[in-house]
Amino acid sequence: MERIRISSGKEQVRVAFCGTRGLPANYGGFETAVDQISRRFVDSGIECEVFCRESSSERSLKTHRGRHLTYVKGCSRRSLETFVTAFQTGWHLWRHRKKYSHVFWFNNANLPGILMTRMAGLPMSVNTDGLEWRRAKWSWPFKAYYYLSSLLIGLVCPTLISDSRGIQSYYRRHFFRNTCFVPYGAPTVPRVSERDEHRTLTRLGLEPGKYFLQITRLEPDNLPLKIAEAFRESGLGRLGYQMVFVGYKDATPYAHRLVAYSGSSNIQVREAIYDQEILAVLRKNCFCYVHGNSVGGTNPALLEAMATCPRIIAIDCEFSREVLGPNGVYFPTENIADKLQEACRLEDQTSELKRRVAERYQWQAVAESYMQLSTGIPAEYVPEPVVVPVSTRDRRQLHSVMHHDASSDAVETASERVAV
Repeated sequence: MERIRISSGKEQVRVAFCGTRGLPANYGGFETAVDQISRRFVDSGIECEVFCRESSSERSLKTHRGRHLTYVKGCSRRSLETFVTAFQTGWHLWRHRKKYSHVFWFNNANLPGILMTRMAGLPMSVNTDGLEWRRAKWSWPFKAYYYLSSLLIGLVCPTLISDSRGIQSYYRRHFFRNTCFVPYGAPTVPRVSERDEHRTLTRLGLEPGKYFLQITRLEPDNLPLKIAEAFRESGLGRLGYQMVFVGYKDATPYAHRLVAYSGSSNIQVREAIYDQEILAVLRKNCFCYVHGNSVGGTNPALLEAMATCPRIIAIDCEFSREVLGPNGVYFPTENIADKLQEACRLEDQTSELKRRVAERYQWQAVAESYMQLSTGIPAEYVPEPVVVPVSTRDRRQLHSVMHHDASSDAVETASERVAV
């Protein structure tokens, strides 16, 4: 990594990560991304500073695993929190601008801070996030603000990051801007003993392989209410399956409508769970994961499902198809019930899903792309070849082929089918 010099001639290698709730990463995809990326920056000898919201911190740590933490106060009104914290972060960067060699911003809703960083003359890159103005939960003023923010940032910011090819294509078509493609990385799945798995499922009233699962914010664009209605219509509850939603947090009218289904038609609605071991148990033991997020790019929840779940059905949109590929079933919003029934005929796809997510979504390659940007080099996301262990089912398939046809050609062909 080249060392960067500021105008005063002093060596300066402090990179700032702004626009998220900060560390520790307890909230969502952006916080996890900042954690994974900045951790690797520090491991490479690059000094990092992560901006955090005081309202999201249980205690004010000065550092977290080598990263410096700076807190901004924010405001008590939730609707204005992002706008205010962005301004406060931008003001801090402006006042201490000689301290930073590069600034990474996440989410276009942080427009005030992004513009102040640009006016301060600091090298910067902006991860644009998804198409937030399409979210049904937002009022029209916010949708207009987000769209205009994205348009303005596209005009004035030198480097934009898209976490999916679909977002990259949208910016090229609508904002006439080229962006750098850098996705998220696959999650690390915690190991849980069989005894702890059994305890967790028993406590939650679940039977392995007998429930569908969705882990998401209970918001219209993630479709939990439509999925609940479709599950009831499908009749799968009468066949002994359950539909489990994890993510209840805020008592919104939409969430209340979903909660009304809980306890009937074998539907469960549970509060948000942040314990990664419990979430890993839920994913691993579900029959099928249901992905309904419709407006994001590379969605971390889908990557987590691919790393653990045996089957996935997903909303039919360009973002789902880009990430999931040929593995799984896609549903249109008007015909979810039939696709839930179709999922019951899917074979276990654990190996295929793990292989795809491991090959395409790697945190080390993500961090290296951000390091390139921090030194003024265009990002080139290049994941490393990986070897995923062959599943027991694939081994049996290979053994069967070899047993029935001992010719070298047949053996070679079968080997190619299960090789990574």
